[in-house]
Amino acid sequence: MKPEAVDYYQTAIKLFKLIQVDYRRAQKELQGVTLHLAQRENVAASKLNSALDALNRINTASQTATQCSVPTLEAYCLGKFQVCVNCKKIEHWRSTKAKCILKHLITEGMRPVPKDILIEATWPGCEPSQGNNNLKAAVRALRQTLNHHNDTNEGDPNILCEDGNYMINPEIDLWVDAEQFERHCKAGRRFEAEGKLVEAIREHKAAEALYRGDYLEDDPYQEWTYLRREALKDEYLSVLGKLADYSMRAKDYEACIGYCQKILSKDYCREDTYQRLMCCYNRLGQRSRAIEWYRLCERTIRRELDVDPNHELVALYQKLVRGEYI
Repeated sequence: MKPEAVDYYQTAIKLFKLIQVDYRRAQKELQGVTLHLAQRENVAASKLNSALDALNRINTASQTATQCSVPTLEAYCLGKFQVCVNCKKIEHWRSTKAKCILKHLITEGMRPVPKDILIEATWPGCEPSQGNNNLKAAVRALRQTLNHHNDTNEGDPNILCEDGNYMINPEIDLWVDAEQFERHCKAGRRFEAEGKLVEAIREHKAAEALYRGDYLEDDPYQEWTYLRREALKDEYLSVLGKLADYSMRAKDYEACIGYCQKILSKDYCREDTYQRLMCCYNRLGQRSRAIEWYRLCERTIRRELDVDPNHELVALYQKLVRGEYI
């Protein structure tokens, strides 16, 4: 082959290689543009769907509000008792007995409550005929209060009476913070059992945020509130303990300290909580505070239970005194 032909073929090969490089570059750029457009399309579709969902919810809520005369009832029983009807807080009660009746009905949820139980809980020792008259008057005042905040007529059936049993109208959209608290606790335990730690923490934090105080703390001496109050308090302490453990494992010692202090505000004899506090303060470089928490635990346990701190707690204290890491 002549030298001129060799040069021609070599030049052609170089040219084809350059064309191949340009083609691959263009192909990559085109793929990038296609991917970008697809992403933008997905984002736009997602925003459009969200907007449509929001409009549908607003429309549904508007139709429900127009068609339904029964109120939406929100009851806050954890801490100071508060009630909102259609997002309007009840500031004035026509009767304290009416308020007590509502507390009892909310505690029972949507279950009918016999009038005898309501009378005995609200007017203990009262004669049957007088108690029956008192109950009717209190229920009438309760209906008037709820209707007043719902801007409806006096005859709207927010409290029902059937066969001598009283209950909240099941058509009412009833929201109770204590029930929501229990739902989050249950969900947290389920996620924890399934090994879904992130979801479990989320549910336990949601439960903790709802607990503003003990159940119906305005009525500490009412026997019918006692069991419910103590059960919810035990659940709350369990949630705080889990959150404290999560924080400890994540080395978020400040958060763990906060949860431990909330536990001790409800039960100041929890030795495991003092143990967490000692570890947290020591790991934060505050050994003197860790020692002080042990001494506080020692005084409290001896005063309240007439016993010494457990061996594990004493062993931690001895390590602190020796300057060891715990």
